Amino acid sequence: MGAEASGLTPMLVFVHIPKTAGTTLHKVISHQYRRKDILIRHDSDGPVSETLAGRSGDLPEVVMGHYSVGLHRHVPGVRYITCLREPVSRLISHYHYAHGFSGHYLHEAIHRDKLDLGAYVCSGLAGELSNGMTRMLAGLENVEQPVIGQAELEQAKENLADYFDAVLFNDSFDEDLLLLASRMGWSTPYYLRRKVGSYPASAGKPDAGTRKLIEDRNEIDLQLYHWAKHRFRGVAAAEPDLAARTAAFRSRNRGIGKLVFLARELRRRLED
Repeated sequence: MGAEASGLTPMLVFVHIPKTAGTTLHKVISHQYRRKDILIRHDSDGPVSETLAGRSGDLPEVVMGHYSVGLHRHVPGVRYITCLREPVSRLISHYHYAHGFSGHYLHEAIHRDKLDLGAYVCSGLAGELSNGMTRMLAGLENVEQPVIGQAELEQAKENLADYFDAVLFNDSFDEDLLLLASRMGWSTPYYLRRKVGSYPASAGKPDAGTRKLIEDRNEIDLQLYHWAKHRFRGVAAAEPDLAARTAAFRSRNRGIGKLVFLARELRRRLED
Protein backbone atom coordinates (compact mmCIF):
# COMPACT_ATOMS: atom_id res chain seq x y z
CA MET A 1 0.00 0.00 0.00
CA GLY A 2 1.39 3.41 -0.92
CA ALA A 3 1.80 6.26 1.53
CA GLU A 4 -1.10 8.24 0.07
CA ALA A 5 -3.40 5.22 0.05
CA SER A 6 -2.63 4.53 3.72
CA GLY A 7 -3.35 8.13 4.76
CA LEU A 8 0.30 8.96 5.43
CA THR A 9 2.02 12.00 3.99
CA PRO A 10 4.30 10.83 1.15
CA MET A 11 8.02 11.14 1.75
CA LEU A 12 9.41 14.17 -0.10
CA VAL A 13 12.53 13.29 -2.08
CA PHE A 14 14.63 16.11 -3.52
CA VAL A 15 16.96 14.95 -6.30
CA HIS A 16 19.67 17.60 -6.27
CA ILE A 17 21.31 17.85 -9.70
CA PRO A 18 24.53 19.91 -9.48
CA LYS A 19 24.49 23.51 -10.76
CA THR A 20 20.72 23.89 -11.17
CA ALA A 21 20.01 26.22 -8.18
CA GLY A 22 19.54 23.10 -6.10
CA THR A 23 21.65 24.36 -3.18
CA THR A 24 19.28 27.29 -2.79
CA LEU A 25 16.26 24.96 -2.78
CA HIS A 26 18.05 22.63 -0.36
CA LYS A 27 18.27 25.49 2.15
CA VAL A 28 14.63 26.47 1.63
CA ILE A 29 13.53 22.91 2.35
CA SER A 30 15.72 22.70 5.45
CA HIS A 31 13.82 25.68 6.90
CA GLN A 32 10.41 24.05 6.38
CA TYR A 33 11.03 20.84 8.36
CA ARG A 34 12.61 19.86 11.64
CA ARG A 35 16.20 18.74 11.36
CA LYS A 36 15.39 15.31 12.77
CA ASP A 37 12.86 14.74 9.98
CA ILE A 38 15.39 15.35 7.18
CA LEU A 39 17.90 12.85 5.82
CA ILE A 40 20.74 14.18 3.66
CA ARG A 41 22.58 11.55 1.63
CA HIS A 42 24.47 11.35 -1.67
CA ASP A 43 25.30 8.58 -4.12
CA SER A 44 28.85 8.68 -2.77
CA ASP A 45 27.47 7.58 0.62
CA GLY A 46 26.00 4.42 -0.89
CA PRO A 47 22.39 3.64 -1.89
CA VAL A 48 19.84 5.77 -0.04
CA SER A 49 17.60 2.69 0.34
CA GLU A 50 20.33 0.94 2.33
CA THR A 51 20.73 3.98 4.57
CA LEU A 52 17.01 3.98 5.27
CA ALA A 53 16.97 0.24 5.89
CA GLY A 54 19.62 0.65 8.57
CA ARG A 55 17.88 3.59 10.23
CA SER A 56 16.03 3.03 13.49
CA GLY A 57 12.66 4.64 14.19
CA ASP A 58 10.31 6.33 11.74
CA LEU A 59 11.26 7.14 8.19
CA PRO A 60 12.24 10.77 7.56
CA GLU A 61 9.73 13.18 6.05
CA VAL A 62 12.34 14.46 3.61
CA VAL A 63 15.33 12.94 1.84
CA MET A 64 17.59 15.16 -0.22
CA GLY A 65 21.01 15.05 -1.82
CA HIS A 66 22.99 14.26 -4.96
CA TYR A 67 21.59 10.87 -5.92
CA SER A 68 19.79 9.25 -8.80
CA VAL A 69 16.07 8.52 -8.95
CA GLY A 70 15.23 5.08 -7.60
CA LEU A 71 14.03 5.33 -4.01
CA HIS A 72 10.43 4.78 -5.13
CA ARG A 73 11.38 1.17 -5.91
CA HIS A 74 12.06 0.60 -2.21
CA VAL A 75 9.74 3.03 -0.39
CA PRO A 76 6.18 3.10 -1.74
CA GLY A 77 4.50 6.44 -2.28
CA VAL A 78 7.53 8.73 -2.34
CA ARG A 79 7.15 11.94 -4.35
CA TYR A 80 10.09 13.63 -6.00
CA ILE A 81 11.03 17.20 -6.80
CA THR A 82 14.09 18.49 -8.64
CA CYS A 83 15.62 21.53 -10.35
CA LEU A 84 16.61 21.68 -14.01
CA ARG A 85 18.73 24.17 -15.93
CA GLU A 86 19.35 24.86 -19.60
CA PRO A 87 22.20 22.41 -20.31
CA VAL A 88 24.72 24.81 -21.88
CA SER A 89 24.34 27.26 -18.98
CA ARG A 90 24.61 24.39 -16.51
CA LEU A 91 27.89 23.17 -17.99
CA ILE A 92 29.36 26.67 -18.11
CA SER A 93 28.50 27.15 -14.44
CA HIS A 94 29.78 23.67 -13.62
CA TYR A 95 33.15 24.38 -15.20
CA HIS A 96 33.70 27.75 -13.53
CA TYR A 97 32.61 26.45 -10.14
CA ALA A 98 34.93 23.46 -10.34
CA HIS A 99 37.73 25.68 -11.68
CA GLY A 100 37.45 28.17 -8.83
CA PHE A 101 36.60 25.96 -5.85
CA SER A 102 39.55 23.94 -4.57
CA GLY A 103 37.23 21.55 -2.74
CA HIS A 104 35.50 20.36 -5.92
CA TYR A 105 36.45 16.83 -6.91
CA LEU A 106 37.37 17.93 -10.47
CA HIS A 107 39.32 21.05 -9.48
CA GLU A 108 42.73 19.40 -9.45
CA ALA A 109 42.22 17.76 -12.86
CA ILE A 110 41.19 21.06 -14.46
CA HIS A 111 44.35 22.80 -13.31
CA ARG A 112 46.66 19.83 -13.79
CA ASP A 113 45.59 19.37 -17.41
CA LYS A 114 44.98 23.09 -18.07
CA LEU A 115 41.46 22.38 -19.32
CA ASP A 116 39.40 25.13 -20.88
CA LEU A 117 35.60 24.83 -21.02
CA GLY A 118 35.53 22.82 -24.24
CA ALA A 119 38.24 20.41 -23.12
CA TYR A 120 36.50 20.00 -19.76
CA VAL A 121 33.20 18.97 -21.35
CA CYS A 122 35.02 16.49 -23.63
CA SER A 123 37.33 15.16 -20.91
CA GLY A 124 35.24 12.20 -19.79
CA LEU A 125 36.20 13.04 -16.21
CA ALA A 126 32.64 12.48 -14.97
CA GLY A 127 29.29 11.33 -16.30
CA GLU A 128 27.63 14.53 -15.12
CA LEU A 129 29.49 16.46 -17.85
CA SER A 130 27.60 14.60 -20.57
CA ASN A 131 23.79 14.44 -20.20
CA GLY A 132 24.17 14.48 -16.44
CA MET A 133 20.58 15.50 -15.73
CA THR A 134 19.18 12.58 -17.73
CA ARG A 135 21.57 10.14 -16.07
CA MET A 136 20.30 11.06 -12.61
CA LEU A 137 16.61 11.27 -13.54
CA ALA A 138 16.66 7.96 -15.44
CA GLY A 139 17.86 6.26 -12.27
CA LEU A 140 20.86 4.55 -13.84
CA GLU A 141 22.62 2.03 -11.64
CA ASN A 142 25.88 3.33 -13.08
CA VAL A 143 25.67 7.07 -13.81
CA GLU A 144 29.23 6.91 -15.13
CA GLN A 145 28.41 4.54 -18.00
CA PRO A 146 30.11 5.92 -21.13
CA VAL A 147 27.11 6.47 -23.38
CA ILE A 148 23.38 7.02 -22.89
CA GLY A 149 20.70 7.41 -25.53
CA GLN A 150 16.99 7.36 -26.26
CA ALA A 151 16.24 4.53 -23.84
CA GLU A 152 17.60 6.53 -20.92
CA LEU A 153 15.83 9.66 -22.12
CA GLU A 154 12.49 7.86 -22.24
CA GLN A 155 13.07 6.40 -18.77
CA ALA A 156 13.83 9.87 -17.39
CA LYS A 157 10.63 11.24 -18.99
CA GLU A 158 8.62 8.35 -17.57
CA ASN A 159 10.01 8.95 -14.09
CA LEU A 160 9.26 12.68 -14.27
CA ALA A 161 5.72 12.03 -15.46
CA ASP A 162 4.92 9.32 -12.92
CA TYR A 163 6.75 10.29 -9.72
CA PHE A 164 7.55 14.02 -9.72
CA ASP A 165 5.25 16.60 -8.17
CA ALA A 166 7.36 19.58 -9.19
CA VAL A 167 10.29 20.61 -11.34
CA LEU A 168 11.83 24.03 -10.72
CA PHE A 169 13.68 25.73 -13.56
CA ASN A 170 16.67 27.98 -13.06
CA ASP A 171 15.25 30.77 -15.22
CA SER A 172 11.82 30.73 -13.52
CA PHE A 173 12.97 29.76 -10.05
CA ASP A 174 10.93 32.24 -8.02
CA GLU A 175 7.66 31.45 -9.79
CA ASP A 176 8.23 27.72 -9.49
CA LEU A 177 9.26 28.02 -5.85
CA LEU A 178 6.08 29.91 -4.95
CA LEU A 179 3.95 27.25 -6.64
CA LEU A 180 5.82 24.49 -4.81
CA ALA A 181 5.48 26.25 -1.45
CA SER A 182 1.75 26.69 -1.99
CA ARG A 183 1.32 23.05 -2.97
CA MET A 184 3.30 21.84 0.06
CA GLY A 185 1.73 24.24 2.56
CA TRP A 186 5.09 25.82 3.40
CA SER A 187 5.63 29.20 4.98
CA THR A 188 6.87 31.92 2.61
CA PRO A 189 10.06 30.43 1.13
CA TYR A 190 12.50 33.30 1.62
CA TYR A 191 16.04 32.52 0.56
CA LEU A 192 19.53 33.77 -0.09
CA ARG A 193 21.18 32.56 -3.26
CA ARG A 194 23.64 29.75 -2.53
CA LYS A 195 26.84 28.92 -4.45
CA VAL A 196 26.30 31.64 -7.04
CA GLY A 197 29.14 31.73 -9.57
CA SER A 198 31.42 34.78 -9.40
CA TYR A 199 32.93 34.43 -12.87
CA PRO A 200 32.62 37.38 -15.31
CA ALA A 201 29.53 37.70 -17.49
CA SER A 202 31.65 37.25 -20.60
CA ALA A 203 32.49 33.73 -19.43
CA GLY A 204 28.84 32.78 -19.86
CA LYS A 205 29.02 33.45 -23.61
CA PRO A 206 31.27 30.80 -25.16
CA ASP A 207 32.22 31.04 -28.82
CA ALA A 208 30.00 29.27 -31.33
CA GLY A 209 32.30 26.27 -31.60
CA THR A 210 32.40 25.65 -27.85
CA ARG A 211 28.63 26.11 -27.54
CA LYS A 212 28.08 23.57 -30.33
CA LEU A 213 30.43 21.15 -28.62
CA ILE A 214 28.52 21.44 -25.33
CA GLU A 215 25.20 20.98 -27.15
CA ASP A 216 26.46 17.90 -28.95
CA ARG A 217 27.75 16.35 -25.74
CA ASN A 218 24.47 17.10 -23.97
CA GLU A 219 21.90 16.52 -26.72
CA ILE A 220 19.88 14.13 -24.57
CA ASP A 221 19.75 16.66 -21.74
CA LEU A 222 18.60 19.34 -24.17
CA GLN A 223 15.72 17.15 -25.28
CA LEU A 224 14.80 16.31 -21.69
CA TYR A 225 14.98 19.95 -20.61
CA HIS A 226 12.64 21.19 -23.34
CA TRP A 227 10.21 18.31 -22.78
CA ALA A 228 10.11 18.92 -19.02
CA LYS A 229 9.67 22.66 -19.44
CA HIS A 230 6.72 22.15 -21.75
CA ARG A 231 5.12 19.72 -19.32
CA PHE A 232 5.70 21.45 -15.98
CA ARG A 233 5.62 25.14 -16.91
CA GLY A 234 2.05 24.74 -18.14
CA VAL A 235 0.98 24.71 -14.50
CA ALA A 236 2.47 28.15 -13.97
CA ALA A 237 0.79 29.55 -17.08
CA ALA A 238 -2.60 28.62 -15.64
CA GLU A 239 -1.95 30.12 -12.21
CA PRO A 240 -3.84 33.41 -11.66
CA ASP A 241 -1.84 36.51 -10.67
CA LEU A 242 1.42 34.56 -10.50
CA ALA A 243 3.44 37.38 -12.06
CA ALA A 244 2.18 39.90 -9.51
CA ARG A 245 2.72 37.49 -6.62
CA THR A 246 6.23 36.77 -7.82
CA ALA A 247 7.10 40.46 -8.08
CA ALA A 248 5.83 41.04 -4.53
CA PHE A 249 7.77 38.03 -3.25
CA ARG A 250 11.00 39.23 -4.86
CA SER A 251 10.59 42.64 -3.27
CA ARG A 252 10.02 41.15 0.19
CA ASN A 253 12.82 38.64 -0.29
CA ARG A 254 15.30 41.48 -0.86
CA GLY A 255 14.19 43.17 2.37
CA ILE A 256 12.38 41.54 5.27
CA GLY A 257 12.97 38.15 3.68
CA LYS A 258 16.68 38.32 4.50
CA LEU A 259 15.92 38.80 8.19
CA VAL A 260 13.37 35.99 8.20
CA PHE A 261 15.84 33.71 6.43
CA LEU A 262 18.58 34.43 8.97
CA ALA A 263 16.19 33.89 11.88
CA ARG A 264 15.12 30.53 10.43
CA GLU A 265 18.74 29.56 9.89
CA LEU A 266 19.61 30.40 13.50
CA ARG A 267 16.62 28.43 14.77
CA ARG A 268 17.60 25.43 12.67
CA ARG A 269 21.17 25.49 14.00
CA LEU A 270 19.92 25.64 17.57
CA GLU A 271 17.76 22.53 17.17
CA ASP A 272 18.80 19.51 19.22
